[in-house]
Amino acid sequence: MNKKIFTILFLAFIANSVFSQTTNVDSVSMTVGTSVDVFYNLTTGKKDTVSNRNWHLAFAVRNAQPPLKTMQAATVLINEGRGVSIYESNQSFANWSTFDTTGWKTWPASFNSDSTWDIGAFNKNRSLSNPFDYGWGTYDMTSRDVTGSKVFLIAVDNAQNPFGAPTSFRKVSIQKIVYDTMWVFTISKLDGTDSNTVTIKKKDFAGKLFAYYNMNTNTVIDREPVVAKDWNLLFTRYKALVTLGPTTIMYPVAGVLQNNNTMAYKVQGDNANSLIYDTLQFVSKIRTIDWDWKVITTAPGAWPIKDSLAYFTRVANKINKIKFTSYYAGQDRQSIVFNKTDYAGLSVNETIKNKLEVSVYPNPASENIFVSLNSNVKQAKVSISNLSGKAIISSEITADNKVDVSGLPMGMYLLTIATNNGSETVKFIKQ
Repeated sequence: MNKKIFTILFLAFIANSVFSQTTNVDSVSMTVGTSVDVFYNLTTGKKDTVSNRNWHLAFAVRNAQPPLKTMQAATVLINEGRGVSIYESNQSFANWSTFDTTGWKTWPASFNSDSTWDIGAFNKNRSLSNPFDYGWGTYDMTSRDVTGSKVFLIAVDNAQNPFGAPTSFRKVSIQKIVYDTMWVFTISKLDGTDSNTVTIKKKDFAGKLFAYYNMNTNTVIDREPVVAKDWNLLFTRYKALVTLGPTTIMYPVAGVLQNNNTMAYKVQGDNANSLIYDTLQFVSKIRTIDWDWKVITTAPGAWPIKDSLAYFTRVANKINKIKFTSYYAGQDRQSIVFNKTDYAGLSVNETIKNKLEVSVYPNPASENIFVSLNSNVKQAKVSISNLSGKAIISSEITADNKVDVSGLPMGMYLLTIATNNGSETVKFIKQ
């Protein structure tokens, strides 16, 4: 009997949404030693490249939006990817001139949040039971200032050795945020020399997330693109928990952080290389993409890429897919290559479904029809109707994917396969 296989490849969407997709290869150069940050725009592909070696602290310049979005106005980050660490002492600003660092290694240390830009190292150890506590200071309902008194020790490993001892120190105390308009802080060397009281006016950085401070040159730096919405992904260096042999430590890595205007969804396993998920549970965690799509190796050159990982991103009503294909870290260059798929015509209220691959044979058939589906499709229903649409057979696909059509009169029929990824209808002939 002549067997003819009909293969149907399609992308199904809720409400039968119509869309198009385009895949392009793009790359980012971070130069040797990951010495630059790259702010990347998913829509335009624009790359803003800036040095990441010229700042130590970053002060939030967004305004508070009480009662919910107040931490975004009072957070302070550290440049942990460049060896900056902080330790919280039990001494107040009254002890500034006699600041004692004895036993500093036992003081509470802190890192930037791995989930949000709204919590930095200075905020991480705040009291979660007190909504007016911002880690380094407390909100005053009378003055409407956030006032601080703590003294922090800043330790900087200038050699960029995660296992080495810090090579320089500073002490810093954040005095206040004046009525959500201006930062005031004092910083100096431990002996009190090179002392500076610094002010940062938020209005000077309108539309940005942070203003950056270089404690070696005592300068405030504008590093971000013109406005925060101009970038979606930040290719940068930061610290993350990494397991190296028997040890798990906070280790500097090159990875990708999301802007707060961008959500992402990590796909792993067999589904990573195609559009396979009937729901995309986008999250705002800024390290959803992170660094571990590659395998750390100590030898210069190409690092292995995990083929089983891909990432969807969502910005407003636009969805993209990122699939990393290459990471090279050598003495001559450091670069990341990835495929970026853009989807047009897809609403944020719609959901990407699996690519459904269906083969039906034999056709014509006399006794049975066999249906071949994607290996990842676990359950399917089949229904057979005549050309006028009247249902004749409706059942679950059996374990051997066999449909008994022996009782049908000769003629042409419609066979519909329905899965959680969508449905498709094909014609077949009973002979």
